[in-house]
Amino acid sequence: MATTTKPMPVFWADRARAHLGEDRFERALEDPLSLDLLAWNVFQTLETHYDEDWLAYRLQQFGGTGVTAPVRVQLWTGEHADPLLQPSRGYVAAIRERASAAGATEADLAQFRAPIEVPVRIESPDVLCLVDTVLDELDRGTKGRDRLLELIDAGIEHARHLSKTLAVAVVYAGGSPAARQLSVRMEQLRRDLPRELPHQPRAGDIQLREVSWGQLLRVWESEVDYLQLPSSPRPFLEHVKRNGLY
Repeated sequence: MATTTKPMPVFWADRARAHLGEDRFERALEDPLSLDLLAWNVFQTLETHYDEDWLAYRLQQFGGTGVTAPVRVQLWTGEHADPLLQPSRGYVAAIRERASAAGATEADLAQFRAPIEVPVRIESPDVLCLVDTVLDELDRGTKGRDRLLELIDAGIEHARHLSKTLAVAVVYAGGSPAARQLSVRMEQLRRDLPRELPHQPRAGDIQLREVSWGQLLRVWESEVDYLQLPSSPRPFLEHVKRNGLY
């Protein structure tokens, strides 16, 4: 995906810097289509919506009709920020069995037990929704593992702890190779998830959804009059349109 070199406009730049940390924020500014800044500009501002019921309705594209008000949106949790998102014992045991046979060390295995980060966490009274974000390429999990399986497995454990149902969604660049790969993989998982995660007896109940950045940005633009934005939305919208996301 061709991009301009101009940094993305950032709402509440000081707050974004505090959330991401100095180094990560500065790296994000070097990327005209930084996923960190896209997530911040869209999801952090959506949480300021004046109408909680309408916001919950809009977020149903990620978590289904069970998403109701009030909703809470958190960014970049799971690994370094609470609530932690940890792989299940069954997932780690299955990896241990295969990896040990391939000669993996305990240090290698320890990485699979570590908490993982999710870009966007949406929590409503009955539904927990974990949202991954990608552009042209699908994200990979720990040491190249299947990112979606990793996220679903850890999400099932966390949702069970909260007594909520789980939805997992991915936001991608429409028309990209990643979009085609993702759609194929999502369809496989909708059909075969219980077989791919045999240690999770309720895996077949998980909602899996796909949303393009274009779809999400259209929703965002339609709601800007109801968001408590610190500045005009126009520079951000012009930026994402200029870079082919919208």
